[in-house]
Amino acid sequence: MTPPEVFRWILDVQHEWPCSEPIKPGRDAAPRWALEEDTKYALGLLPVHERDKVLRFYHIRDAKLSLGSQLLKHCAIVRTRNIPWSETTVGNDQNRKPCYVSSDGDQKQMEFNVSHHGSLVALAGCADPNIQVGIDVVQVEACKDIPKVRREGWPSWVNTYEAVFSAREVQDIVTYEPLESVSDEDLLKAKIRHFYAHWCLKEAYVKMTGEALMAPWLKDMEFRNVRVPRPATDLSSGERDDAWGEVCSDVEVWRHGLKLTDVKMDLQAFRGDYMVGTAISSRSASLLPYKVLDLQGDVYSATGAG
Repeated sequence: MTPPEVFRWILDVQHEWPCSEPIKPGRDAAPRWALEEDTKYALGLLPVHERDKVLRFYHIRDAKLSLGSQLLKHCAIVRTRNIPWSETTVGNDQNRKPCYVSSDGDQKQMEFNVSHHGSLVALAGCADPNIQVGIDVVQVEACKDIPKVRREGWPSWVNTYEAVFSAREVQDIVTYEPLESVSDEDLLKAKIRHFYAHWCLKEAYVKMTGEALMAPWLKDMEFRNVRVPRPATDLSSGERDDAWGEVCSDVEVWRHGLKLTDVKMDLQAFRGDYMVGTAISSRSASLLPYKVLDLQGDVYSATGAG
């Protein structure tokens, strides 16, 4: 029997749906942006209630991420269930996680999960509705965090997030030191990148469960053996695959003091400043390599209209 496959997509929306003139953030920003021809076409592919969600944002960058997220969900249903775009419906399961429920039934037919940060939208999905999936993408902008870290001190800055991490994880993050000798500035950058590696993994796991970062067991669940994936720029030409960097798949998941054996996770670097984490509820399922999508060739082509 072929094991279930979990597909993973990345869509960069930075240069999609451009504005013909600058639009300041505000209540009317997204509605004005919606008048652009490219934006109008994309919004027209969504049902009214999803379109309204996109147009609620004050910042165009946030509206773009929301639009990309909605489009990828419908595209995932088309590609996986082999049904027309017009028949795709995005619902929610009992944990309010997005999923596909056919119009003539009340059982979810497939599960997917979406994350966005920076200019990237990431989606993970599986045709097997029994496989839970979670994904998180994070853009590490250490230069934005460094001033606050210097003011507060590294341990104090980390302890701001102690409600999210176990005592062991906090200790691991606070005491982390890179293997190579670096300058003080690069040391802080390495520590911050390690912090976000923990953060990305935890987000992916709790999104898989559907309980988010308010889960009562959050501090009783921890990651051990967390490694920070090297970006593509740090890899040799023989190891490098375009923008994709190192993938770390040997992280251990512990909950209430017991090592979990029914979860598969990995964390991969993308470009110079992104990391993407995935969690799935089956060790036997296959995590397919990420695919960077082309809006026209991969997403719009799924609509049947080109």
